[in-house]
Amino acid sequence: MKKNYEIIYKSLEKKEEYESTIEQVVNECFKTEELDKTNLYVSITLTNSEEIERINKQYRNIDRPTDVLSFPMFEKEELEDFIVKSSNNTDVNVQADILGDIVISIPKVYEQAKEYNHSFERELAYMVVHGFYHLMGYDHMEEEDKVHMRAKEEQVLGKLGITRDEEPEPETPETEKMDAEIDEELKKIDSDQKKSKEKTTNSNFLDAWKNAVNGIIYATTTQRNVKIQLVIAVLVVIVSLFFDLNRAEFLCFLFTIILILFAEMCNTAIETVVDLYVDVYHPKAKIAKDVAAGGVVITAINAIIVAYFLFFDKISDIGLNFIENVVNSPIHLAFSALVIVVVAIVALIATASTNKHRGLNRKFMPSGFTTFAFAINTIIWLLAKDNVVILTLSLVLAILVSASRIEAKAHKVSEVVFSACFGIIAILLIYGIALAIV
Repeated sequence: MKKNYEIIYKSLEKKEEYESTIEQVVNECFKTEELDKTNLYVSITLTNSEEIERINKQYRNIDRPTDVLSFPMFEKEELEDFIVKSSNNTDVNVQADILGDIVISIPKVYEQAKEYNHSFERELAYMVVHGFYHLMGYDHMEEEDKVHMRAKEEQVLGKLGITRDEEPEPETPETEKMDAEIDEELKKIDSDQKKSKEKTTNSNFLDAWKNAVNGIIYATTTQRNVKIQLVIAVLVVIVSLFFDLNRAEFLCFLFTIILILFAEMCNTAIETVVDLYVDVYHPKAKIAKDVAAGGVVITAINAIIVAYFLFFDKISDIGLNFIENVVNSPIHLAFSALVIVVVAIVALIATASTNKHRGLNRKFMPSGFTTFAFAINTIIWLLAKDNVVILTLSLVLAILVSASRIEAKAHKVSEVVFSACFGIIAILLIYGIALAIV
């Protein structure tokens, strides 16, 4: 049987009672308006007062919460033609097309149910049918239109055995009990909303930085293209060591690599958001994904152009002494070494996040901050051998970074020690290999 709706929960806990009421109402609406033979469906988002206020302000420029919002995909005349064509289409494989979006504030539904002294299910049913007829092109701005729309709504609700009286029902022990249940549910929704806000809001700068690092780890762990591009990035950084790049050229080179990775991560983020809200084919979803992928292609073309201008003339000048450029360009080597160490530690953290074997798992997570701090400290020691003050200060700063990770309870002592050793050894190996070749 064709499903006439999809339900999206936004900052709200999923509940079976919501879905059963919505299913009955939407199915009856489709049956009444003879849409059950079309490929149309309705997207219904259930959310809280804060989110619907944000949507109301963004799309209607009204800065206050409301009970229900409707966003139709068709004009009324256009919809009538579409229904005729869609009803005559016998192809069972035709893709579903969205009639429109309905956004409902669940706290507002509870409040209005209490105000009118009737059940939550009854008020929710009215919100759904009211939103549906807005999608069908009906309005209530003029009195005549309001009467017509209200008649349509009452027709559907009447078939379901639901009436919506204009006058509030008298207080009874049953309604008092219902009010108490509604108050309790509103308190629960408010509590869940606060918890959700705590989870999705950064409490400080370090928290924001940690979440950003988690995003990088997610991309490198789950996205095949990001993994491939990181490997390529390491290889081209190593290759760049054999060319005499000046500072401007090296900066352009690094920026190009970072731009490709940035575009790929933006593409991943856009695809994730689209998949979150659209679980069936939709032309606009396809456009969003295609444009994001196009951005990655453009950055790749840009990288080819940059590589051509940076390396084409230099390739012809390669001789037996080209490796000396590595030692003759200590700043270049330092930045290249740091890039390689950063990619290596991200890969190690990604492995530690997913590996279920002994040794590396979620009980032993390397510290990226510590690795980076001691990698920089090692480079400073190699470049500033005779300056005791700089050597001492760099070591103290690296130790302080490590101590902060332990103090924040982000890592254990063993993890910090391992990370420090990893950063030092990695830099020494890179420099050692470069000097040994020379």
